[in-house]
Amino acid sequence: MSFLEQIQDFVVGNITFPLTNYTMNRRGVLRHYHELRKSERYPQERLQEMQLRRLRELVTYAGKHCPFYTARFKEAGLLPGDLKTLEDIQKIPPLTRKEVMDHGHELLDTRYLPSIPFADQSTRGPGQPASFARFRKHKLVKNTSSGSTGAPVTFYEDGTITGRNWALELRLKDWFGHKPGVREARLVRLSTDYLPNSSTLRARKRLWHQLILPGVNLTDPDFALSVEKIKEFRPKVLWGFTSALTGLADYIRRSNQDMAGWRPELAISWAAPLYEHEKSLLSSVFHCAQTNIYGSREVGHIAFFCPAGSLHINQEDLFVESQRDGRESTPEHPGEIIVTTLDRSPMPFIRYRMGDIGDVAPGNCACGRSLLVIKNFLGRTGEVFFTRDGRMLSPNFWMRTFMIGLQSQTIERWQVVYRKDRSIHLRIVPRPTFTPETEADIRRHLEKNLSNITPVDFEYVPQIERHPSGKEMLIINESNQQ
Repeated sequence: MSFLEQIQDFVVGNITFPLTNYTMNRRGVLRHYHELRKSERYPQERLQEMQLRRLRELVTYAGKHCPFYTARFKEAGLLPGDLKTLEDIQKIPPLTRKEVMDHGHELLDTRYLPSIPFADQSTRGPGQPASFARFRKHKLVKNTSSGSTGAPVTFYEDGTITGRNWALELRLKDWFGHKPGVREARLVRLSTDYLPNSSTLRARKRLWHQLILPGVNLTDPDFALSVEKIKEFRPKVLWGFTSALTGLADYIRRSNQDMAGWRPELAISWAAPLYEHEKSLLSSVFHCAQTNIYGSREVGHIAFFCPAGSLHINQEDLFVESQRDGRESTPEHPGEIIVTTLDRSPMPFIRYRMGDIGDVAPGNCACGRSLLVIKNFLGRTGEVFFTRDGRMLSPNFWMRTFMIGLQSQTIERWQVVYRKDRSIHLRIVPRPTFTPETEADIRRHLEKNLSNITPVDFEYVPQIERHPSGKEMLIINESNQQ
C-alpha cells in the first residue's frame, strides 16, 4: 500500500466515517471501537459486572418509559433492585416475535411516540437513516426484520443499534488485522437497478471507502457487473449475505474470471451460517481469511467468528442466554438463544427469543479473548426436525448429505421440506453430470442415518427461488405449521 493510500484510509476511518455517522445520530462509533478492543480481554468477572450494571439501568429505564415492560415487570413482581445476579433476569418472561408485532408501540419509549408518524410516512427504505438526524426533533427510523422466518417484525431505532454495529464491525476487522478506513465491497439488500442512480452510495464509496453492490435476486450479469466494479475499486474486505458472497465466488469460478492483481484479504458473510462447503468455495476462489456474523436486525450483531474459529459473543453490549424448556442449556442439550440489548435505546429488546439453537459457554479460545462463545450452534428452531422415531436432524446433517461423494459434484442446489406427516421431500436442481447413481448414493446415505419409517421422496426442478430477503431457504419446515 502506498503512503497516499495509508493517509486516505486513516482520514476515512478516523474522520469522515465517524463524523458522517454522528450526523445520522450514530454516536460514539470510534470511541466504542477503542473501548471494545480493550474490554474483549477483560476477566469474565469484570465483563459480567458491566453487564449486571447495565441490566439494572435498562430495567429501570424500560420499566419507567416503556408501557409493555412496565406491565411485564409488574406482573413478574420485579423491581430493578431485585437484579442481584445476571440469572435474576430469568424472572422476566422471554419476549416473542409475535409480541413485538402485536405490541410494537407499547415497547417504545413513550417520549418517542410523536416521532412514529414521521418514521412511518418516510419514503426511505427500512433502516435507512435521515440526513442530519442528530439535529432533528424526530430521530426515529422504521426498520424491519428480513421476514425469512415468517411475517417481518417492525421496530424503531434512533441510530443506537446501527452505531453499535459499526463499532463491532470495526472490532471484527481488527481481529483480522484491518484498521478503520480499509476499502470494502459490500453485497447488500439492494437491486442492480438502484445502484447507478444513488448519490448516497457514491458518497459511501468516497467518505466511507465502501463499494456497495447488489446482494439480492442476483443473476450472472449482476455478478459480472460486481466483478468489474470490484477489480476497479480493489477492496481488501468483501462483505455480503452468505448466499450472495458464495454466489459471487461460484460465478468467478464458473466463468474463469481473471482476478490476477487483486485478491481480498478477508471475506465476511452474514444473514446465514457459513457451512464447510461454502468455506471451501471461498477459499478456493479468493484465497483469504473468512468469518461469519450471527445476528438480526432487531438486536444487531450478536457474535462473530474469530481467527481461531470460536463464535465469540459481543458480550459488552448484549446479554445472551441459552435455555431449553425454561432451564439453562447444556452441551449435550443446547437450547434456544435469548438476547437482551443492554443499550438504553428507544425500543429495547429484553430477553428476545431468537429462534436459534445453541449453547452459551466459556471462551477458553486460542485467540486469548475472554468473551463467551456460542457452541453447538444448530440453526433455527424451525430448521430442526424430529423424525417419527424421535431422531433429531439439524441443518448440518443435510450439509453432510449433499456435500459428500457424487452429490457434491452433480447437484447445483437443493432444498429440504419437512411435511406435516413427518415425511421428507427433497427438491434438487441437478447438474448435467447428475445420474441415477447420484440419487442411489443419497438414498444409501439416508438409509444409514434414518429409520425406514421416515419416507423420503425426490423432486427434480430447474431452479429453487431464494427468499425475497436474499437468504437461501435450504430447509422449509411444514411439520410445525398450524
